[in-house]
Amino acid sequence: MIHVSNSLPDIAVLRGGNVNFKKSLAEGGEVLQSLIKIGYNPIDVLIDEEGNWTASGMPTDAHTIFTRSHTVVDTTRMKKEKYQELAKNMGISLIFSHDDDMTIDREGMYRILRQKGFKVPETIVVRSSFPIKPEIFRKIWSTYHTPLMVRPLESHTGEPSKIVKLFQDLEKTVRDYHEKGIDVHVLTYKKSPTTSIALIPNFRGEKIYTPVWVETFGSYDAPPNENSPMRAHMQAPDFRKKQVWDFATNVYQELGLNVPVCIDMVPYKEGYIVVNIDTHPSLRNNGRFMQSLLTTGVDAGQYIHSRVKEEYGI
Repeated sequence: MIHVSNSLPDIAVLRGGNVNFKKSLAEGGEVLQSLIKIGYNPIDVLIDEEGNWTASGMPTDAHTIFTRSHTVVDTTRMKKEKYQELAKNMGISLIFSHDDDMTIDREGMYRILRQKGFKVPETIVVRSSFPIKPEIFRKIWSTYHTPLMVRPLESHTGEPSKIVKLFQDLEKTVRDYHEKGIDVHVLTYKKSPTTSIALIPNFRGEKIYTPVWVETFGSYDAPPNENSPMRAHMQAPDFRKKQVWDFATNVYQELGLNVPVCIDMVPYKEGYIVVNIDTHPSLRNNGRFMQSLLTTGVDAGQYIHSRVKEEYGI
């Protein structure tokens, strides 16, 4: 167990919220258990979908929690909330919060990577704010190979990606997203193991900490997800490890990232195609980000402790 200074106030974990309530409850619960395991006694703060706060079953509010806590772990995935602005004003660290400067969407990320010379899929964006003309579906169908992946342009809408094999399903799928106000990203889907690696800045004495990667195996009918088969490449030869680490680190640095991320890529010729960069990865232990970290014995609690240790010198 890590020695935790008793002189420090509590860590609070915010979970719930109005973006993906159930998922946040589960992720926050795993973070709580991870912190308890290493010696912390975190405050479990539940935020319901109407924005009400409770801790230990009693009503509370952001100011009260922030006054008690030196560090707050925000697993709600909410953005532009009043409590996030309050935390900034009070000088409270909000770890894993979505209210930060890294708001670039998937296409924006692809555009930057293309300019930097990295290989990414060819894509088209269909905005929900513009009327859909029938020609757009014919253009997509004639330009991209099937099956197609249709996914939210923003990676954290709470809506899953979908695989489309029939022309009549393409329009229905896009319109279903648009009825929810979601812009979509369309690209060709190829069934291939997805290589995922976690990258964490300034951790364990390294500028960019890169553990072993994991591979996730999707199916012809669905892209890889948290329920897909997954394996870690613990026994990969050193040259292969260096190839993956160097590629992922170059992507991270070229994008100017400074937050924990999970980079997903698939093999291409002698290198890789970047298919996704998750700047707010899932904290579930069965997610690709955490599975990559766990290969070297690091979990969410240990990462959070490292942030506390760096800030407070314990």
